[in-house]
Amino acid sequence: MIMHKGKDGLVMEVREIYKISDMIHKAAGWKKENVFLFLNTIFWAVLAFVIGVAAFTLITGTIAGHGVSLFCITGYAGMIIGFFGGSYYLYRKE
Repeated sequence: MIMHKGKDGLVMEVREIYKISDMIHKAAGWKKENVFLFLNTIFWAVLAFVIGVAAFTLITGTIAGHGVSLFCITGYAGMIIGFFGGSYYLYRKE
């Protein structure tokens, strides 16, 4: 993912994930939209997990006992931002 300073602050380029999906589509022949939704969902889930681990470590000093919370944070971010946001991006793109 490429982050750059735009007029509205830091802007994440979802188009980069779409470009990666296009490369995978050309190399493997899988449907571009499916690859994009998968990669976008995984990206947001991993990002939420990393931020959640960092936050729990900074706040409580450990991640022990926060497994259910991390699971929920990861799942919700992956599905809401990743999958549904990616679906909306594809809807607007076409």
